[in-house]
Amino acid sequence: MIKIRPHHLLDIIRDFGNEVKRETHPWGASLAIVSQSILSDINQNVEFVMGVDSICKTCSKLNGDICEATINNELLMCDYNDRLDIALFSALNIVPGDSLPVIEFLRLINKNIDVLNFFNSPSNNPITRKHGTMSAFNKLGIKDAT
Repeated sequence: MIKIRPHHLLDIIRDFGNEVKRETHPWGASLAIVSQSILSDINQNVEFVMGVDSICKTCSKLNGDICEATINNELLMCDYNDRLDIALFSALNIVPGDSLPVIEFLRLINKNIDVLNFFNSPSNNPITRKHGTMSAFNKLGIKDAT
């Protein structure tokens, strides 16, 4: 079973909706492989985790269980991502170790679309994120919760 951080799954969905292809990752992370697996079967269960997930495990920025990558050479990515995932877990009423079918997680996001506002790093464009997410929902047949 794929282990994934909530923000990573949302990144995959955003990229899919925005038609961004991830062939290789500059740091060797398994993003392309995990993305392909998830998008090939959105009915599969994934396990939500904090810390190292199936994407991170091959990344060259990983030192033990610590991500040493930075955002704009100033913000430790692990600090930002930990805060982000804690907020996502809380808002979506899930906890690390929970497993859900990808489609159910995406329906949760659709019902709680404002969680996309939690993404506020300097490298994040909220308009691009929301557009990509909504486009992915349309492609995947996830109906608007309103």
